[in-house]
Amino acid sequence: MKNNINKTMSHKLFIFSLIFTLFSCSGNESTRAADQQSNKKKGGSQKAGKTIPVEVKQPTKGLAASYYVTTATIEPSSDAKINSRTSGVVQKLLHEEGDDVKAGEVLLVLDDDDQQLRLKQAEQKLGSAQREFKRLNKMKKSGMVSPTEWETTENTFKTAETDKKLAELALSYTRVAAPFDGRVVWREVDLGAHVGQGELLFRMMSIRPLLVRVHIPANRLGMVAQGQIVELNLDNIAQPLIASIELVSPIVDPTSGTIKITLTIDHYPANVRPGDFTEVHMVTDQHQNALLVSSVSIIEERGKHFLYIVENNKAIRRPVTTGFVMSELTEIVDGIKETDLVVTKGQRTLNDNVSVKVLSTERASVERVPLEKASQEKISADANIKNKRDQS
Repeated sequence: MKNNINKTMSHKLFIFSLIFTLFSCSGNESTRAADQQSNKKKGGSQKAGKTIPVEVKQPTKGLAASYYVTTATIEPSSDAKINSRTSGVVQKLLHEEGDDVKAGEVLLVLDDDDQQLRLKQAEQKLGSAQREFKRLNKMKKSGMVSPTEWETTENTFKTAETDKKLAELALSYTRVAAPFDGRVVWREVDLGAHVGQGELLFRMMSIRPLLVRVHIPANRLGMVAQGQIVELNLDNIAQPLIASIELVSPIVDPTSGTIKITLTIDHYPANVRPGDFTEVHMVTDQHQNALLVSSVSIIEERGKHFLYIVENNKAIRRPVTTGFVMSELTEIVDGIKETDLVVTKGQRTLNDNVSVKVLSTERASVERVPLEKASQEKISADANIKNKRDQS
């Protein structure tokens, strides 16, 4: 009996000691966790107090523009299918695809034996009619020719003249000439082939200048006007092409609500051809002396825009009202001054009123100035071309 009691007491003591040990460990773990949390907070407060390096740029004054961007196909200024105006066998092929030719230059010659004989026959008839007309003309002066005989002879002479001209015209059809200055882009017939009247022989294109036709919404027409400079970007050339607005349609297409704009490209590299696709950047509105900042400095949040400026080595958050966006630059309508230092690198990690260290300071470079310069250069380079067009 005593042994059972002793065993029961031993078990109870063991259980009590085990519970005490567990509570002790739990307390130590809670203490350690609290200490770690405290250390994290201390470390975090130290990190928050560190100075954040940033780069800044001062805003600049310049031209802010609104661009309408679209794609279009480059076209020739003239595109003609050259068909045969008579029938015959191809005797000579004088030009091939890719050849540049002048207006009136012969491209192809057809066999002209039949036309030559018809012309010779017409010349003989004209000679005979002319001699008879001269003989009766002398007799008319002396009153020896009746009016009817004189009229018949005169009509015969005039008909013979017309027949000769028709024969010469038919002969000219055997020599197929270029209708304008341009390039042969397609040859349809071969040497020795027989062609019929109206059959396709060549296709020619005038490639000086090239044209681009775009359709812009009527509500985006803005300041678009004849003579305006437009920038074109092609995949196969590194530098943008400069075109000018040649025509602005006076009507709105009722089905699409757009206005057709015709651009001309007078100067371009040899690897630019009709059929190339191009991206068109057309200025539809602009603001002079606008305040411009780097677009990367602006942060959008819930439909609103803000940026950070640096004052007394502190980052200050400034809400701003933006205007025209031009890729690398954005117009600021309200919110900052020209003398402010706008953060352009490191702004994503900033909060209002944190300490910063400025690494570099410069002014935002004005975008699209080369477009204005190109406009002046093009006007100077094209002065003679436009004068020649006006004279023609």
